[in-house]
Amino acid sequence: MAFPVEINAKISAPGGAQNYMISLNSGITVILGPNGSGKTQLMRAAKHGLLQLMGQPGPNGGPPPNKNVRFISAGRIGLLEQYRADYDGHRSGTPLYDRAQYGSKDDASRRHNFETLQGDILTLSQRPDILVKIRERLRKLFQRDVFVEWDAGSLKLSFMRLDGTDTTYSSGREASGLMHLVGLLTALYDDEIGALLIDEPEVSLHPQLQAFLLQEMTGVAGYPDSASNKKIIVLSTHSTEFIKLDTPSDIPQLIFCSDFAAPPVQISPQVGELGGRKVRELVSRMGQEHKLSLFAKSPILVEGPSDAVICGALASKLVIHLEAGGSQVLPVIGKGEFPAVLKLLRLMGKEPVVLADCDGLADGIELSNSFLSTHEGGAVATKRGFASGRELSRSVYSDFCGLVSAYWSEISQLAEQHQYYIAGDPKDEERRRRRAALATILSQSQDQLTELPDRWAAIRARLDVLLSVLEELGCFILRRGTIEDYYSGTDLKEVPSKPDAAVKEALFIQDAEDGALEHSFNDVVRCLRAASSAEKLNEGEALLDLLLSCVAPLQTRLKSGSPTVNANQLARAINGDAAQVFDFTWAEGKILVNLKRKILAVAGFPLSIRAEDNVVEVCSRFLLAS
Repeated sequence: MAFPVEINAKISAPGGAQNYMISLNSGITVILGPNGSGKTQLMRAAKHGLLQLMGQPGPNGGPPPNKNVRFISAGRIGLLEQYRADYDGHRSGTPLYDRAQYGSKDDASRRHNFETLQGDILTLSQRPDILVKIRERLRKLFQRDVFVEWDAGSLKLSFMRLDGTDTTYSSGREASGLMHLVGLLTALYDDEIGALLIDEPEVSLHPQLQAFLLQEMTGVAGYPDSASNKKIIVLSTHSTEFIKLDTPSDIPQLIFCSDFAAPPVQISPQVGELGGRKVRELVSRMGQEHKLSLFAKSPILVEGPSDAVICGALASKLVIHLEAGGSQVLPVIGKGEFPAVLKLLRLMGKEPVVLADCDGLADGIELSNSFLSTHEGGAVATKRGFASGRELSRSVYSDFCGLVSAYWSEISQLAEQHQYYIAGDPKDEERRRRRAALATILSQSQDQLTELPDRWAAIRARLDVLLSVLEELGCFILRRGTIEDYYSGTDLKEVPSKPDAAVKEALFIQDAEDGALEHSFNDVVRCLRAASSAEKLNEGEALLDLLLSCVAPLQTRLKSGSPTVNANQLARAINGDAAQVFDFTWAEGKILVNLKRKILAVAGFPLSIRAEDNVVEVCSRFLLAS
């Protein structure tokens, strides 16, 4: 048996066990997904399937590997922290560095069952050949030497610097990154391990060390056998350094998790899209920034770096939590790349969002059909009275082009002032006119449209329907033209390049009023909010239940007459220490509520509550509006 290898992963969940078949298409399989999406649980479940694989015949009927399967957790250095940190607050800031130890000789027989670095240090005590490999790498790469020794029945690990002093020191004093690296390299070089599962190999490692570790993994990755150190490697990571994408054939090694309750997504090597020219070109150009989109549920595809700069500035200023909300801005050079990237991301289980220049709609229907030809696109178009999504885009686009061809003179005075026409190619006058006309029509107010013949207002209404459907599906068009047509704080004539102009506008955005930005960048802001699934943070909303539970009994006392008991004491008697967030006082037939904890971002205090007030209504209105 050779790759691909199908293994069953049975995950125990609160709602019952789930069985997933995952495919190992190469020596290294990488699991991606946000926190809480079930990556670690999938790896633990895969371990049982790999244990069964170790007992099965190898490729071409060869003998079974009969090797160990090792899982290394993300908290693999956890036990060592009792020697590296003041873990209980009783050390006066002085950890017990020199007491670091890694178990007894009795533990060595169970070293492959350990999920922490302790198992790897025990391996170094039993395998001098692996220790030689580790020492050579530490000496040449980090100017360190390492020593393993037994001391009074306990295993100790010591280091020595080679760039001056010859004094050894306890591993408790060594950098955590080097400790992680020593442990992971030991597991990689251990030929008694046939399958290695590592949760978050990037922990504590500098990016260059992550790249080195991946290189070492690649050297040993493969189908295990009894005669070599080849091993199946499964990783769960949040780092782009462990994603190797040189060709489309590397994509099937990725497994995407989106939610604990949803099955993981994997692209089969047989999927036809992987052989497409545009996908090959895209993968060959993917850098670390592009790989970040693999971690996002709803990546935002934009046309270039200027769009990315402006999106980032607006998200920061308007507190739109893109990354936390499962999104990531991904520059795609040229609108022609959108359909290929959309296909690829959808195969990965993503829900991509597009922010395209107006010419993405003016030049043809390929982009719009990338959304309208889907099942969801057809359903939305049908609700609007069209036979299909394609029919919607075809009919509107065809009639728009017909209007531009037949009645250009009616709109030319306005359209020829647009940058699309001024900077357009005179050799392609038809495209030049279409682009300028579309941006002009979409930029006009309803009052301005009335100054044109009715046919232009009619096509604008139909274009609005098309654009609203596209936005519902995740495709946003910059109606004014390009991102530069939205700038209000930058004179493009005074800036040498578009990226420089974007940086200057981003600085202007940071000092602008939120309301002004919502208006001037309305199309962009709608796109950002649609892509981010995170709701706007409101700490007042989180305080509401606590405030009501405190105020309601206080109001009851207020209604019964002049209260004599201390308001804060009464609130604490009912709600415990949580009531200390507030300061309550009686004041002339009212309850005055102040916020004592200043770290909470809730404006407007003090709050005044009368005996006759509807306490739920008053508190809700006050806190939810903050």
